[in-house]
Amino acid sequence: MSSGLTVLCHYYNESYMLQWWLKHHYTLFDHGIMIDYGSTDRSNALIRTLAPMWEIRKSRNKDFDLVGCDQEVMEIEREIHGWKMVLNTTEFLCVQDKAAFVKQLDHMGLSIYRTTGITMLDPLGNCYPEPDANVALFRQRHHGIIQLETFHRDRFIHRHPDGAYEIGRHRSAHLLGQDIYLKDAYTLHFQFSPWNEEMIKRKLFIQSRIPQKYRETGLGWQHYVDRRGLEEMYRERSMNTKDLRMDLSCGWIFN
Repeated sequence: MSSGLTVLCHYYNESYMLQWWLKHHYTLFDHGIMIDYGSTDRSNALIRTLAPMWEIRKSRNKDFDLVGCDQEVMEIEREIHGWKMVLNTTEFLCVQDKAAFVKQLDHMGLSIYRTTGITMLDPLGNCYPEPDANVALFRQRHHGIIQLETFHRDRFIHRHPDGAYEIGRHRSAHLLGQDIYLKDAYTLHFQFSPWNEEMIKRKLFIQSRIPQKYRETGLGWQHYVDRRGLEEMYRERSMNTKDLRMDLSCGWIFN
């Protein structure tokens, strides 16, 4: 039975993360719309293989335009009925039970909710082996910090025509100061996990796709970093990372 859940995701050459992201979300959502920024790697082939019933749409944006991206996403949202959620390829929605999650959405009475964000951070002296593409990523990585960036990773799920997002989709005009969180619904943001060469190259590359006008105004500042700065950011944040298997609220995700 369809639960009316649709996920939207935009990407450019994200084959590394998509090998886990698609397998996880294909059974969780009833439909997916993947917005391609002109990928030249295996991203589209992976989508056709791992999520064969989902749509691939070519973005009208040539670059990762911070404003244009959100505008395009909201235009596509207006085509969709039911509950919708926008995620990046590093963001994984985790719910304890899909049926209970959908029932919660339909019976709490509102049209927009937040999920609790968890920033995934490998510990210093990373002892993890390279992750296996055939095993869920959150079964292989379990260190992080709950709401490290306050609301910044608490992604929305809603049934409005569109999300009425501010830049970055961290805020919505629909909330009117009312933040309602869903029980047992988390968005894992694999920010510094897996901390390996693939992810380092990915993070360093993103800034090359952002138009210069945003660099000049400081929008998307977190993407403008060299390798040394990136490693310093990782070391600073990872000092406080915790084994989330021990957390009573979200340990079920990782065990």
